[in-house]
Order: sequence, then C-alpha cells, then structure tokens
Amino acid sequence: MKIRLTERQYSRLLTEDKDYGKLDSTITTYMIKMFEFLDDMHTKKGFADKLHDINTIKTYLGLNDHEANIVYHNYINKWENRKGDIVGEPLDFVATYTIRTIMPTVVSARTYLPGFVEVTASSSEDALDKVLNGEYNTMYLDENSLEFDNPDLDYDMYGDADIVEDMVIDHVGDVDWEDTEEIEDRIKIKK
Repeated sequence: MKIRLTERQYSRLLTEDKDYGKLDSTITTYMIKMFEFLDDMHTKKGFADKLHDINTIKTYLGLNDHEANIVYHNYINKWENRKGDIVGEPLDFVATYTIRTIMPTVVSARTYLPGFVEVTASSSEDALDKVLNGEYNTMYLDENSLEFDNPDLDYDMYGDADIVEDMVIDHVGDVDWEDTEEIEDRIKIKK
C-alpha cells in the first residue's frame, strides 16, 4: 500500500523523526505525550507502578535505562505537580547509584540431624505403624551427636532468601563514615 504525502507533511515527519528517541536537555512534546499516556494508564489501572512506567518510557521513546529514569523523574517532579505546558523547560538530570553492602537475609534451609521419636506401643511393628500414622508422644534432636554441632546444610538460595530491608538500612547507617577502611570493607558505591 502506498501513501502520498505533501512536501510539508514529509518535512514535518523528518523533523519529528530527528527528535524521537533522543534525550535532549529540555522537555519535548514526545515527553509530554508520554506523560499524558502514563496518566491515562494510571487512571485505568487505579495505581502507578514505577518499574512498568520506566519500561513503557523505554519502549515508546526508544531510550536506555538511565535516560528513562531521567524522564520518569521529570514526570514525577514536574508533570505531576503542574500538568501544564512545560515543553522546553530544562530536564532535571538524575544519576542512578548502586550501593553494595551486606544484606541481612533469612534463608530457609534443610538439614538432616539425628534425633528421637518417642511413641507408646505394644511392639516395634506397632511403634513404626503409629509413627507413620502421626501418632507419637514427642520428637527431639540428639544434641550430643556430631551432626548437631556441625550440620551439613542443604539449601536453595534461588527463591528461599528473603532480604530483611530494615536491617540492611540499619547496617548501612552503622558505618563509621570517618574510617575509610571500614567504608571500603562494608560499602561500595558505584554510579
């Protein structure tokens, strides 16, 4: 299928194409259209999702992660407050920092330790039958065994580790910022 364009339409397409997918130092009409699109999405969904918004900006404006974060930052800080004509206003630039630190985590683990199951029964066969049916008096570990002192843990780190976020923040806050060796040992910041 062929589409005919006037010379004016064609030159307009060429100029729009130059600006598309390129992050300049000012807010463009494409960004305003993206802000309006995000507003419509939030109205339909009833909530906003930062990760989804950034991926939408990357997809529709053809930007990388860092550029999409800058556009999202301006959407939140400039557009949300005024929703007016802000085309041509300078972009607020933001950097993404990654802080590498110790992560206090809770890990679900499984190990096999010797222990005892006490059951009241009339014979050893009766005792095994009752235990298999869940009828026992008590269970306890053999705290005198070597395995109890040095267990062989079997765990799966992919999915069973939950970060304790408050403890991570406390850990970062506990750093002695005057001690450069401690900072190098406990905290790594990269841009």
